[in-house]
Order: sequence, then structure tokens, then C-alpha cells
Amino acid sequence: MKLRMQITKEKEIRFISHLEYVRTIERAIRRAKLPAAYSEGFNPHLKFSLASALGVGVVSMAEFVEIELAEPMEVHEAVQKMTAALPRGIQIMAAANNAPALMASAGGADYLVVLPYSGEYVEAVAAFNAAESVVYAKAAPKLKNKIKEIDVKFYISEICAKQENDMLTLKFSCRITPNGSMKAADLLNTLNQHFGMQLPVEKADITRLDLYRAAADGRRLPMLEHMDKSIQ
Repeated sequence: MKLRMQITKEKEIRFISHLEYVRTIERAIRRAKLPAAYSEGFNPHLKFSLASALGVGVVSMAEFVEIELAEPMEVHEAVQKMTAALPRGIQIMAAANNAPALMASAGGADYLVVLPYSGEYVEAVAAFNAAESVVYAKAAPKLKNKIKEIDVKFYISEICAKQENDMLTLKFSCRITPNGSMKAADLLNTLNQHFGMQLPVEKADITRLDLYRAAADGRRLPMLEHMDKSIQ
């Protein structure tokens, strides 16, 4: 049996690394005393995984963890035990069992970005949305030429933007592929680099609102089906 849960990474823990987030969840599974399955071998480890790594500093309302259980367990009982074991900053939003393989599921994510900005944005966002291709050159010290080029439009086709009280809000969807995705902060740097904006990237509040699967025809599908609605 595989238990999948939609969990959060809230503001008070947004600056912990992905690895530490994973370790926190592992410790909670152990404290909850779920009948979790372990790998075989000299150094057995818990069989669980997360759908997609989240950047440091990013808040999320839609992280997904999948736990392989060695024996059947009612979803609501597992949720109750995990809820009592999780620390502040991580909540369970929904849960289901026997979902499709998690690591192969994620096809995209919705983001909300809020940051201080009183400059012009309408023309820049319109130009981005109209462009067929926008290549962002990102520093990549591990590569031979130290530069990684990203076709931003492959991942993000359109941005919705509004400005109020000198605060700019951006909403967009970002594609996730088996070879990776791109960071929301890289979109902000792209707008600065290619479209003349001067966004203070370091002051951006970034939230992942949703994570979803992508059907072959492009339709969005939920990561959880047949959810336990008692915890929503």
C-alpha cells in the first residue's frame, strides 16, 4: 500500500533546505510509528519520496509525500498519527492511497510571487507573453562554460500580473519534466535581463500554490484522486 499526502512548507520553515525538509518528514514517519516499509540490505532505509524539490526560501501549499506501507492502514488513521508527529510549519491538507507512481507524476506547478515594485510592468509582461522564445543565461559554476541557457518559454508560457500599493503580484504555471524544471526566481531574473524591469528578486515572497500531473493531451490532472475529504 502506498500512502500519498499533500503537505505544506510554511513561512516559518521556508529557509530550511530540501534535504532537511526530507529528514524532518522521515523523523515524523518514525515518531508516528506507521507500518512503513524499509529497503533491504546492510543499511535499510524508509521507503518514501517527495514529488519535486522546492527551492530554499519558497513557501508551498502543495508538497506531496508518498510513503510505502508494509501493511494496509486506514488513510484517516495514518493522517491522524502523522499530524501528531509533524512539527510546526508542516500540515497535511489531503491524503489518498494507491496513487500512480509519485516521481513520474508531477507535470507542472502553479506559483504566486509578491514583491515590492512601483515601476512599469504592463509592457514588459505583455512582451514576455507574446514572445515565442526567451533564453535566460544563468550562471552554472559546475558546467564547463560556466553558463546554462534556459528557454524560459518552454517552462512558463504566460504570466498574469497586477500592481497595487507599490506591490507587484505575478501568477504563472511552470512545467516540470523528467529532466527538471526552472525556479521562480529565474523568471524574475529573466524579466530583468530581457525586458528592462528592475525587480528586487531578493525581496520576493514565492509560494507554490499547486502541483499537478499533465495528461498526454495537456490536461491538468490532480496529484491526489479519491482523497480523504475529512481532512481538507
